[in-house]
Amino acid sequence: MNVSIKPTRGAMPRSARPRPRRKEGTRREREPVAAANVKTPLGKIWILATESGLREIRLADEGRPTRPEMDARGWKLVRKKKWTDPARRMLERYLEGRERRLEIALDLSGGTPFQRRVWDAARRIPYGAVVSYAELATMAGGAGASRAVGNALGANPVPIVVPCHRIIHADQSIGGFSSGLRWKRHLLTIERGQLELTWTKPRRSLFGR
Repeated sequence: MNVSIKPTRGAMPRSARPRPRRKEGTRREREPVAAANVKTPLGKIWILATESGLREIRLADEGRPTRPEMDARGWKLVRKKKWTDPARRMLERYLEGRERRLEIALDLSGGTPFQRRVWDAARRIPYGAVVSYAELATMAGGAGASRAVGNALGANPVPIVVPCHRIIHADQSIGGFSSGLRWKRHLLTIERGQLELTWTKPRRSLFGR
């Protein structure tokens, strides 16, 4: 026996039913980030900053932030000169040899606790001085962790302000640099005058050893 089921009066087909509204707050808000650049003989330096402080310094022309990158990181590119101008002016003075302190608010919330300890220790290295990776590890409370210190420096988001260019090998060779050795030589030349690739004679370190 065929039984037909009549639709209930007033019932609406599923396809025609209105979709429930998304609850407020379920959509992730993108974080506003401002960008600016400084022109140098080696190319542009890109500055990224938030309301909390300087977040990134990129020592390469290809460091220009792109929309796909901003989307992937949950950032929204905004025009906020009051966020980027302090860093831009400071870097311009530094590159002209007129700024040594490099004191500015930083937004390093993306770093791990160990990375932030290494970065904080690197900021204590005076302008024009150099230390070894082992010495920096001791300063950061991780004696013997030279390799881990090197990895933390490689992840440094604000070179120059966190001066990873001031860290060299124990044998006095120049060591590596995430932005390239030409940048490391350039920054050390600004701070120390003409720089050779290696120092053949021992030089006194920050700790006099």
